[in-house]
Amino acid sequence: MTHCPADPDAASPDALLLRRIASGDEAAIEALYESHVDGLYAFVFYRVGREPALAEDVVQDTFLAALDAATSFDPGRGSARAWLCTISRNVIRRHLRHHPRTEQLGETWARIDETLSELFAALEGAPLSDELIAREQTRDLVSMTIANLPDRYRSVLERKYVGGESLGELARALELSEDAAKSLLARARRAFRETFEAMSRALATETNP
Repeated sequence: MTHCPADPDAASPDALLLRRIASGDEAAIEALYESHVDGLYAFVFYRVGREPALAEDVVQDTFLAALDAATSFDPGRGSARAWLCTISRNVIRRHLRHHPRTEQLGETWARIDETLSELFAALEGAPLSDELIAREQTRDLVSMTIANLPDRYRSVLERKYVGGESLGELARALELSEDAAKSLLARARRAFRETFEAMSRALATETNP
């Protein structure tokens, strides 16, 4: 699939932000960091064996690499989130070359990628199910995705699928009617699916940024 060159007058918010970064706009750099640091950290954390210090190093180096490569961002190929995740893959590779648990972490990475490929193939032909979200072997991937959602969606999904709250319990906790809570949960699940698919593609691709 080919992509037409981006129309400067119809550029996405991500493209405009990266364009400002490429021109040295410090406010844009801060905005990119604040918008994506939590989600990127979650993405990296599970891919480096849950090692906080290593995850922090990878995230820092990913943002530095993104600043250097800001002019290469193509909104036609995905969001800034997916672009940062793709950059982080290459940063992780460099860190793992010198890590004492290189082999073990490499196996973890391969397992995550294999699981994601299977899940993404399943999503192509069927809706995202509650069972898939709650499945034990996908819990890390779900947590990774939830971390990239807006706070309100993140909260309702964590209560439902991590905390196991019923619809009635959700409604009471959020001070909503059950119908309103059900509607919020539906919107959160749609946002989850879109984000999950974007991150799945970022994990599955081996293309350098």
